[in-house]
Amino acid sequence: MGYDLRSHRPDGNVLYIEVKGRAGLNQIQMTENEWRQAANHRDKYWLYTVYHCETQTPQLHRVPDPFGTLLAKSGGVIITPGTLISAAERL
Repeated sequence: MGYDLRSHRPDGNVLYIEVKGRAGLNQIQMTENEWRQAANHRDKYWLYTVYHCETQTPQLHRVPDPFGTLLAKSGGVIITPGTLISAAERL
């Protein structure tokens, strides 16, 4: 499918959400299909990344339109924690 969740909002909008979880601050990889869906759905596609999942204080970072916000590459995409956190802070 290229995403983990399809969220039907009360206003009738649909969001497509990809969720990644990591112990510590490790890079994530979006598959080619996930990246394609991010490109197709743009403002309706969100990337939720949770760092420090192994602790009692995990950190959630949400990035809307990761295709437009993060550097696009062909094939799968590897995203460093610094790039993702910086993009999430722009909300």
